[in-house]
Amino acid sequence: MLTDVSESVTSNGRSGRGRSVRLVPFLFGIARVLDRTELPGPVLVRLLGDLGLTAPAARALIARMQRDGQLAGRRNGRTVDYRLVGEFAQAFERIRTAAAGPPWTGQFHTLLYQVPERHRAFRDQLRRSAVFAGYGLLQQGVLISSVDRRAQLAEVLTAAPDEAQLLFGELRLSTVDAARAAYQAWGLAELAQTYRRHIRVLRTAIDRQGTPRPDGHTLRRLADLTSEPMLDTLWATALPPELTPPDWPLPQLRAAIDELAEGYVPPIVEYLSGLLAN
Repeated sequence: MLTDVSESVTSNGRSGRGRSVRLVPFLFGIARVLDRTELPGPVLVRLLGDLGLTAPAARALIARMQRDGQLAGRRNGRTVDYRLVGEFAQAFERIRTAAAGPPWTGQFHTLLYQVPERHRAFRDQLRRSAVFAGYGLLQQGVLISSVDRRAQLAEVLTAAPDEAQLLFGELRLSTVDAARAAYQAWGLAELAQTYRRHIRVLRTAIDRQGTPRPDGHTLRRLADLTSEPMLDTLWATALPPELTPPDWPLPQLRAAIDELAEGYVPPIVEYLSGLLAN
């Protein structure tokens, strides 16, 4: 399940291209510290260069993300300012404002779907968009969420073929049965292992952390350490606490990310401020 979900975001699993895509939200996360939701094209290209992309590769990535509805550009004089849009923007906000999910109400909101094989492209897009929005896949054709997320699927639903059957409803379960369903739908066993691995790496980095400098090397170091863990927090951001396993490590992972960022973000913000001022 986690592999399927990761592919829905990166468009290419764990490949280099996927890594490049997730670096863009990371950069906008840094920009939000300066209360900026947009980045000028030349600055975005420079920052992607700091993270290991050549200038042509950075421009190609930006163009591809525009085509895929993940970035939008706005002309500003001789340059273009870019911002996150669509599902990417929604997922970014979920990560940025992550909190424990609401208390369990006794029911899941469901999306039941049946799409003919000849419309497989729509079926795959629906599933990707739903998982990206926060649904879990309980079984083929059955998506569940602890809150009603159908509004986040409005755009993809407009493309539904006439033959598709899409039914929104509710599934009432006891807390015990709901926890079992969540364990399967969100792949919580695999997620827990992934989160603990991230925690070990981050704690080692925290113990060895020196005094970061305000430059591109510091930016790349923080991206290398936190961009993948931050993306992985997306997959279970709003589960009710009653439905998570004992010793669920997501809070500890978020705490480790925050602790590491305390030392890295101030010099990075200083570096970014200098680029934006030029």
